[in-house]
Amino acid sequence: MKTILYYVSGHGFGHAVRAGQVIDALSGDYGHKVVVRTRAPAWLFPSSDAVVIEREEVDSGPAQVDSITTDIAGTYKRFVGLMSNIDNLVERELKVLDRIEPKVIVTDIAPLGVAVATKRGIPVVVVANFLWDWILKGYVKSEPRFSDIASWLKELYAQADVILKTPLSGGFEGYKNVVDIPLIAKSFSKPKDTARKELSLPMDKALALVSFGGSGLESFYENLEERCTLCDLIALGDGNSVSGGIRFFDRQTTVHGDLLSAADIVIGKLGYGLCSELIATRRPILYTVRKDFAEYNVLDMEIRKYINVEEISREAFFGSNLDGFLTGLLNSSHPLNFARTDGAQVAAKRIAGFL
Repeated sequence: MKTILYYVSGHGFGHAVRAGQVIDALSGDYGHKVVVRTRAPAWLFPSSDAVVIEREEVDSGPAQVDSITTDIAGTYKRFVGLMSNIDNLVERELKVLDRIEPKVIVTDIAPLGVAVATKRGIPVVVVANFLWDWILKGYVKSEPRFSDIASWLKELYAQADVILKTPLSGGFEGYKNVVDIPLIAKSFSKPKDTARKELSLPMDKALALVSFGGSGLESFYENLEERCTLCDLIALGDGNSVSGGIRFFDRQTTVHGDLLSAADIVIGKLGYGLCSELIATRRPILYTVRKDFAEYNVLDMEIRKYINVEEISREAFFGSNLDGFLTGLLNSSHPLNFARTDGAQVAAKRIAGFL
């Protein structure tokens, strides 16, 4: 058993969900120990004696007002802090390397992981569908000083031994160390009826899963039961409860994929983790516009190749009756395209090759 150090961005849940699949393959299929450094919740990762979660802030990530609104000024402050403090952070992490002696570092998509690995001279692998330099370039018109930070980040990521790029991606132009891999997504084999029975959900009702990732979107839930009468509503929350006509399941003990398997349709926001699961389960989604995050445009374009979707205005999303939109989605057929979803296994094999 060899040790792998895995840095995971705590920005939202998508990075952790994706990393969790690769970590599961590295620990389960290859028998390696994986030490995870992250601020993401531990319950997003595999529960195994071979997986150790160390809670630490290892990435900046954009500041957000909620799951669909970026705080541009706060984001600039975060990344300036990262750039100015990178040497101190590297010194802190080198002590971790002395303690656990990893043979390879993997990062999704914390640039600190690359900086630490290059300083110590050990292999480093980036797993990503975008990198922070691309995201920050989208804010240059609002704040020109993002340009220097984006250039610094790109120079850093370029030092990685390899960047494993999944589908639903953008912003990798100019990188020479990129290798394409399939989509990293959980495998879903649980039939809808089985998932509903296990969760004590009705068999004879249409179910809509409300899913907004790690940042949440509390304002969306206002009067939702009045705006959505076609479907019973389910969601993950901080505990098991029923509020405003929505049944919440404890996010620490309920698997998001089980709710997705039980649901007929999703109401949410586009992110890599959710999009990959939607493609794997062939569930349609109703969502609203998000123009302040470069990844959104790529996800919006790419996911249409695989599943039935409906993008509506923010005014309609927050204030209108949603039944008509949901009916249209439920009565429409998915595109005939399918995607490989074994990217975690492909990534794990590439990472194991450095050991």
